[in-house]
Amino acid sequence: MGKLHTLVNDLLNFPGFSRKKNIQVPLKAFAWDPDTTLDPIGDDAAILQTEDGYLLISCDGIIPALVRDEPFWAGYCAVLVSVSDIYAMGGHPTAVVNLLSAPNDETAAIIAKGMAEGCRKLGVAMVGGHFLPGESEGVATAIIGKATHLLRGTMGSAGQSLLAAVDLDGKPFKHYLQWDCTSFRQPEELRRKLDLLPMLAQRQLATAARDISNAGILGTLAMLAENSGCGARVQLGSIPKPETVELERWLQMFPGYGFIVAADPDRTDEITALFAQEGIAATVIGELTSDTQIIIQDGGEEALYIDWANESLVVGGR
Repeated sequence: MGKLHTLVNDLLNFPGFSRKKNIQVPLKAFAWDPDTTLDPIGDDAAILQTEDGYLLISCDGIIPALVRDEPFWAGYCAVLVSVSDIYAMGGHPTAVVNLLSAPNDETAAIIAKGMAEGCRKLGVAMVGGHFLPGESEGVATAIIGKATHLLRGTMGSAGQSLLAAVDLDGKPFKHYLQWDCTSFRQPEELRRKLDLLPMLAQRQLATAARDISNAGILGTLAMLAENSGCGARVQLGSIPKPETVELERWLQMFPGYGFIVAADPDRTDEITALFAQEGIAATVIGELTSDTQIIIQDGGEEALYIDWANESLVVGGR
C-alpha cells in the first residue's frame, strides 16, 4: 500500500469523519418535505423561505468528553460552531439558545461563561435555553440567522472549483485536534473575516459552501460534494496548512475558521483575493466532478476516499 493510500485509510477511520455516517440511522425517521424547507436535511443549516429572504436554522452539540475536561472552551466552541454554520450558508446569525447540563453549579457557571464569551466575540445574543442540573456535563446550541442570498450545499455543480479557506494564524488548542485562530481575535476583526461568506453569496461569486467541521478538510469537502450530487478530485498538495502541524494531524483538525467553497473557475481569483485581504489563506484544492467518487491525488498517486455509489455521509433520501 502506497503512502497516499495509507494516509487516506487512516483518515477514513478517524472518528471525526467516520461518525458522520452514523446520522443515517436517525435520519431515516424524517422525510424531506419540500413545502417546509428548501433543501433536504444535510446542509449546514435548514433554509426556510420568507417574504424578504431566508431564515436559517441549525444546531450543534459538543462531544461530552470535551465538555467534561474543558468546560469553558466547550461552551465557547458551542457558539462558534453554530455561528459558523450560518455564515457558511451566506447568512448572518440572529440569536442563539442552548441546552446545558452539569453535575454542579461551578461547572455550569464555567460552561455558561464560555458561551457568553463566544456570544461576545461573534456578536450574537443568547436569548434562552434549558438547564439540566445534577447531570453529566453537556452543551449544545441552536441558532437562527437570516440571509438575502444563499450558499447552498445542493448548488455545487460538476466543473466548479473547490477552494479551502482557512485562517492559519493560530495554534493548536492544547493537545486536542482543534486549531485556535479565534479566541485571541478582537470581535470586529473576527466578524470581518466571517462576513466574507455572505459577501460571496451577495456578489454571486460562489454557489455553495460548508464550514470545516470535526470531519476535517477532506470530510467536509466530501459532505459538500454529496449535497451537490457530485464527486470530486482533490490535490493534496494544494491544501493550505500551518508549517508547524504535520499533514495527517492537520487533516483531522477542526480549524476554528475554515470553509470549503464551490465556485466557477473564473471566479476563484477574486475569491482568493477577498480572503487574502483579511489574512485568510484560500486556495483551489480541487474540483467537483460528474461521477460518484471522491479521489485524492498527490503527485502521480491517487486514492479513493469515498464513493456515493456505495455509501452516504449526511444526506438522506431526496
